[in-house]
Amino acid sequence: MDYHKMILAAAMPLYAATLAAGAEPASLVRPMMGTGAAGCVVPVAAAPFGMVQLGPDTYFTSSGYHYDHDVIYGFSHTHKSGGGGTDFQDIMFFPVADSAWQRLEVYPDRVGSRFSHEQEHVEPGYYRVRLLDSDIEAELTATSRCGMHRYAYPDGAARQLIVDLKHGCQHSTTIFADEDFDTVKVSRLEWVDERTVRGFRISNGWAPEQHVYFYAEFSEPIRSCRFFDHGRSVEGIRELEGTDVRAVLNFGGRDGRPLVARVGISPVSMEGARENLSAEIKGWNFDRVRSSAYSAWNEQLSAVRIEGGEPSRREVFYTSLYYAMLYPMLYSDVTGEYRSSDSKVYRGDFRYFAGVLSLWDTFRAQNPLIAILRPDVTRDLMKTMLEHYRHCGQLPIWTLAGVENMCMIGYHSMPVIADAYSKGIRDFDVEALYEAMKASSDRDTFGYFLKAFRGARHYNRYGYVPCDLEITSVSKTLEYCYDDWCIAQMARMLGREEDYERYIERAGRYRNLFDSSLRFMRGRLSDGSWRTPFDPFLSNHYREGDDFCEGTSWQWTFFVPHDGKGLIDLFGGRELFVAKLDSLFTVSSEIHGDNPAPDITGLIGQYAQGNEPGHHTLYMYNYAGEPWKAQRRIADVLYTLYDASPEGICGNDDTGQMSAWYVMSSMGFYPVTHGRAVYFVGTPIFPEVKLRHGRGVLTVRANGVSRENRYIRSASLNGRPFTKNWLSHEELFGGDATLTFEMGARPNRDWGSSPGDLPQSMCDEAFAE
Repeated sequence: MDYHKMILAAAMPLYAATLAAGAEPASLVRPMMGTGAAGCVVPVAAAPFGMVQLGPDTYFTSSGYHYDHDVIYGFSHTHKSGGGGTDFQDIMFFPVADSAWQRLEVYPDRVGSRFSHEQEHVEPGYYRVRLLDSDIEAELTATSRCGMHRYAYPDGAARQLIVDLKHGCQHSTTIFADEDFDTVKVSRLEWVDERTVRGFRISNGWAPEQHVYFYAEFSEPIRSCRFFDHGRSVEGIRELEGTDVRAVLNFGGRDGRPLVARVGISPVSMEGARENLSAEIKGWNFDRVRSSAYSAWNEQLSAVRIEGGEPSRREVFYTSLYYAMLYPMLYSDVTGEYRSSDSKVYRGDFRYFAGVLSLWDTFRAQNPLIAILRPDVTRDLMKTMLEHYRHCGQLPIWTLAGVENMCMIGYHSMPVIADAYSKGIRDFDVEALYEAMKASSDRDTFGYFLKAFRGARHYNRYGYVPCDLEITSVSKTLEYCYDDWCIAQMARMLGREEDYERYIERAGRYRNLFDSSLRFMRGRLSDGSWRTPFDPFLSNHYREGDDFCEGTSWQWTFFVPHDGKGLIDLFGGRELFVAKLDSLFTVSSEIHGDNPAPDITGLIGQYAQGNEPGHHTLYMYNYAGEPWKAQRRIADVLYTLYDASPEGICGNDDTGQMSAWYVMSSMGFYPVTHGRAVYFVGTPIFPEVKLRHGRGVLTVRANGVSRENRYIRSASLNGRPFTKNWLSHEELFGGDATLTFEMGARPNRDWGSSPGDLPQSMCDEAFAE
């Protein structure tokens, strides 16, 4: 029987089961969403929160894959799908069928194959493509720490596999040419026995020192192994170490049998990779591993069940939930060993989640969403943060491959910790982590990113970051203020009044950069004067005069999520504030400057949904008592800036944050302030959502909802009328709860608008509440 027919026959039961269970969440995931435009998504085979993201590489920068490309250069085991920054693409395999590889003396400059999306398929935990130049069908699946490959070679072809340890993301996350590199420090490949190879790749790039170890076993004996050192064939060896190591494994046989490879990955050692493989993939049944991966994803995604609504919106929802649950990325072996921020190996009794920790992006919605759905992951993340502090001297800012890279601004471990603790996730050393929060926020120097200083030195000396001493000064000040407010909330919850008063003072320093004459946040010099000239449309990405990180003053002026009333007072009252917020969506979308930030995308006026600093801004209407305006704008974004196509994300997904915004907002609530365990009410888009959590089920009903019926006419919570435009975590997730909205095409301007219905602001809070 032809092998390809055998594969089809074997796949039919799974396919039929998927069709029969058409409402199963995993069947609604569209993993090509965001693979085009600037979404930076890779169609990887991965497990929830897994270390391995096994997928195709079509180029050697960004995430490694773009929908517009038509050549695949290999299948690497590590990716950072959905990220704006670049790295990984380590331990690349690529099947070839030409027997000339067994005689080749010089390795070609570039090896690859054309492919077509018509012969490409991806679903949660699985990827398949036909390589057109060789007629090889490649299939990939994964567990948390392992990848599995199945390659079907055409009848009569030589069955060979390239293992490439030179291949990797060739560009670092930088805008400076002298830093734009990926260098292999050392790599090693060993032909262990007739069915096994192992090795490692230690490199730099975005992560100063990145370790990836692997252990690979094959279903067929390796007949020969041809090593290449710096592109030159080396005879008579079984192992090779250096900075440019490749090999071609020859499995002989021309009967069309598939080659199956199972590969363990580890940040610690080759032995750790072997143990991971031994624990997670015990046999050669590829379809069983694929089915298990699919089932694991379906179980995770089934925590949220949707009834009704547009089918295309359900696809976007479950795809977004899928992307959000790729992170934080696991970075420890089954033995508990992990490689920490000092590049040393430690052992813990928890899962170490520092493979990718993109806090500047994810503190806003992705981390809070995971805290609801997977408090066990959040608990281990808290332990990860504390271990990182013990080994690095400060809490994480942005980690990749377990290493701190100082990417972006702020110190956003603070909202993630405060959010977790306020939600009752406390099974960790709270006192030690609280002391780490204070120590980290007071460091004069955090480090540097893109040659720009990071630290609290000037912030604490001047009460703001002066624009003549640091770039992105306004954005840094605003984010430091918010992070300090989160520390103050931890102090309040722990009964530390003196700390509370200190950090509340710091949280109010945003006022120092508000120009009341122009009603904009703007750069201030160390002598107290304003930077001139001032242009609220200006962006000069990480260059001199850049006061706003990846944005303009229009976008950053509203980044005071913790003190809406205080910001309204600075504007001169509610009417002036609302008028300015209205203008954000109606002014020109033009960005001024010679070097505007490329991340300013998804524009509605100057509102930028495609980048994180504005993700809370739509909800600031709630502070002003006009939540109906938020409902209108949120619905516009949900329906127009997200779809299931390759171009369906209006910016790069940024480690699941863009997706988490969609998940939370489409259910009708969003976490604006992370230290108080509350959610601001937005507008739901589905008739019914049931969210399963650790203490029960939250049911959100939206009677009469449609694209036109976007406005909340009235609401009830557990059968009682509800008028607040915010909800507490305890109200939603303290047990079984039912939140019901009556929706209509016209706004109810009275609902959620009275003073008693507004969210609490910092200027109203007290230590003892």
